[in-house]
Amino acid sequence: MATSTRKKNHFERIGLMYILALSGIAGIIVISQLYVQQYLTGQTHDSRVINLAGRQRMLSQRISKVALQLITPPPTPPREALQTELAQSLDLWTQSHNGLLAGDASLDVTGENSAVIREMFATLAPDYDAMVRNATQLLTLLRDDPNAPATQLRPYVDAILQHESGFLDSMDAIVFQYDEEARAKVLLLKRLEIIFLAISLTIILFELLFIFRPTARQIRNTIKDLIQSEKLAHDMAHQIGVLHNSLEQSYQELAEVNTASAQPIPLAHTDLQGDFTDVTEPFRHLMEGDIRERHRNLFDWLTEEGYAPENVHRIRQLSSVGDPWTGEVQVTSESGDFVWLDLYVVPLLHRNGQTQQLLLVGTNRTDEKEARARSQEITRERIEKKLKEQRFRSILILEGQEEERRRLARDLHDGIGQLLTALRYRVETLEDPQKSRYLPHNVQEVKHIMNQVLQEIRRISFNLTPSSLSDYGIVPVTKKYCAEMSRLSDKNIVFENKTGFLNRLEKSVETNLYRMIQEAVNNAIKYAQADEIRVEFSHNFDVLNVTISDNGVGFDPQQSIREIHDNGTGQGIFNMQERALFINAQLDINSTPGQGTRINIHIPIHHNKVYESY
Repeated sequence: MATSTRKKNHFERIGLMYILALSGIAGIIVISQLYVQQYLTGQTHDSRVINLAGRQRMLSQRISKVALQLITPPPTPPREALQTELAQSLDLWTQSHNGLLAGDASLDVTGENSAVIREMFATLAPDYDAMVRNATQLLTLLRDDPNAPATQLRPYVDAILQHESGFLDSMDAIVFQYDEEARAKVLLLKRLEIIFLAISLTIILFELLFIFRPTARQIRNTIKDLIQSEKLAHDMAHQIGVLHNSLEQSYQELAEVNTASAQPIPLAHTDLQGDFTDVTEPFRHLMEGDIRERHRNLFDWLTEEGYAPENVHRIRQLSSVGDPWTGEVQVTSESGDFVWLDLYVVPLLHRNGQTQQLLLVGTNRTDEKEARARSQEITRERIEKKLKEQRFRSILILEGQEEERRRLARDLHDGIGQLLTALRYRVETLEDPQKSRYLPHNVQEVKHIMNQVLQEIRRISFNLTPSSLSDYGIVPVTKKYCAEMSRLSDKNIVFENKTGFLNRLEKSVETNLYRMIQEAVNNAIKYAQADEIRVEFSHNFDVLNVTISDNGVGFDPQQSIREIHDNGTGQGIFNMQERALFINAQLDINSTPGQGTRINIHIPIHHNKVYESY
């Protein structure tokens, strides 16, 4: 019992010290922040004061310049414009001067100056008063006689110019003094921040030595309990996942279930012109304020909310003849949130049958709209997830196809090709005319057939995996492929590298691009009945463009897509689309029956890794 009491007192003492230490740090932080905020507020005021003081120099120079222009013949701009500019500059100059001395709320200055600055303003006063007095007299003379001669104006102008330099020198000294006092405040703030930092570090060190170290020993004893609670945490995480799925299901169900129709409620009354005359309390609550504070007129409100003027005009026209209008509107509340309403504009008729005023009745559909939007977002995320999974599966399938094609190419070339070559040599030994009369002719026929077989084997091997693709890149291999296919078929297959593209792409990009070109060319040979097939490369800084075109019979791309879904034919287009997705390319297939086919492949260069030129 005594041991338990000692432990309890020990932890209570540690807890008390911990609270005191944290309170000390919190107090230092609060005090420092209060002082910093107060200083920043003062700095904002100081910058405003320095700006106004600097502007006083500019205004005095403007007054002198305008006064001098008044006596310079001919006055440019006209004397009336100069008189107006002088009056405006003088008013702003005197207002700013008085504000710097005594404060001015409109200028956001308090007039709190140090003794040094007040003494400087006292030194400045004679020049300032003289300039104000002469400028005022000059304006008075011009008001009495707008065409007063320059000789009559010159004494006032000379007096202004005489005191200008003294005012500028004194004002410069005041500006520098304002800046010096602001710098002194910054240095004081730095010193106080260092003091606050030292106090905080001292408190933290105290905590480390006398609080955290004893607490750490106790924490070691609680680790076992934490390990035991790990399973509970996993169970809770599982429950959270179940709740999240349940929440998604709830959103889905909420969007699918027909929401019970809320009762329409009166919203407002307007006169025949649409001006709001009365707003109900539910409408104020819905719009988070009185709609009349922002919009006085119903039709102007709908127009500002983005509804077409012709629709608003139709509502106005129906109301004027006593016909109601019903529709769904989306408006914005005081806080900027969207509000969806089923709005009814009902004309209220006078006894004589004329429309007297309009009644607005509405039903709030905001919750239903938001639930449907959340449901659509959840559905979109699920679809995107499934598409990513499908794309990943397609990538695995394509990679498996590539590996199988490489294996088949090795078997054809190293196995069947070598056997047929040996058979050719064996047949050549039978060219003995003494054995049979027709033997030479038969042997020549066998040799011809065997040459065709070997040629076909080389063509199949080349189509499956061109060994030069990894060595030389997509451009040379495509060029060689076009030449080889042109030789083996009766088609004119033309390759053109329009912009001289010579860079290498990633291995997977080059492989899939080659397969797409190969698929397009093979389809043109087999089905297009074309005389000429063109394969063209062009590029700019961002995109590599590959075009495969022919002058054949063409086809309907949409019909081919339907055949893929219906009976599985037309897989070539599907494979090209999957490969385009894999390398982040854009595939465009343009074809019309009787007008040929044009396939464009756009590959982002910077999205895929680009190597040096060959």
